[in-house]
Amino acid sequence: MIIVEQLINGLALGGVYALIALGFTLIFGVLRLFHISHGDVLMFSGYVLISIVIFGFGHLPFWLVLLLAMAIAAVLGIGVERIAFRPYRKSEAIIPLISGIGVSLILQNLAMIIWGPGQINYRLEVGIGNLNFGGLQITGIRAVILVSCILIMAAFNYWLFKTRTGRAIRATASDPQTASMMGIRPEWIIIITFAVGSSLAGAATALMGALYGAIYPGLGFSMGLKAFAASILGGLGSMTGAIVGGLLLGVLEVLTASYINVAYQDAIAMAILIGVLLLRPNGIMGKSVEEKL
Repeated sequence: MIIVEQLINGLALGGVYALIALGFTLIFGVLRLFHISHGDVLMFSGYVLISIVIFGFGHLPFWLVLLLAMAIAAVLGIGVERIAFRPYRKSEAIIPLISGIGVSLILQNLAMIIWGPGQINYRLEVGIGNLNFGGLQITGIRAVILVSCILIMAAFNYWLFKTRTGRAIRATASDPQTASMMGIRPEWIIIITFAVGSSLAGAATALMGALYGAIYPGLGFSMGLKAFAASILGGLGSMTGAIVGGLLLGVLEVLTASYINVAYQDAIAMAILIGVLLLRPNGIMGKSVEEKL
């Protein structure tokens, strides 16, 4: 039963990674842009969230906290795109990348100035106790995280593949010029892409807050790196690959921490990532970027 519990814990953590990786992949798929500050949008949104929820209104229902986190991150993501990426959209690819690094540094330093450089500990209640199924015990927090991740990813998948806006986004990702000729407004598509992609990071920051109850300025770099690794592992540009890569990365980290050493969980997970890419350079899904959105 212990191994099953660890797998569930890994899937819960991997679900959070998958949400971040989905947002990263969505933005990359439409703009061919490595949103290097994606993790710091998550971090800064988390600080704003706990300032409102913990220090402002007190404890709120977790579903409301989750929606609030997604809204905060969506607004921040749109602001980042308007200020840091829009002016350089037609520049060489290295220019937006440098701009993204600048945004990361600005958000990290703003977080240190406003909230301090140290770690802030807090508590987000999910309102559910531990669950037992025939000797199998699942903590309420991880059950809520796993269910939330499944519901959010299902809603995202429906939105992307079944709605008019989602089809417009996929058309823009496939061929921006043809999409524009068919009446699709690329400017609005870009705004929607950043809003939705960032909102997924916002959902992740709320779920991570419930799981760990801690935030610090360097969290964005760490989570951004995990999102990038999950995207590469699953296949850069693939939505399904982002989910698979995130889940696999979470399971690998939990199993490494449980059965080897917690100090090696990041190193071993990255070593496996390198090994997979040596065998399958395009990632697990193994398709070219143009075919994935």
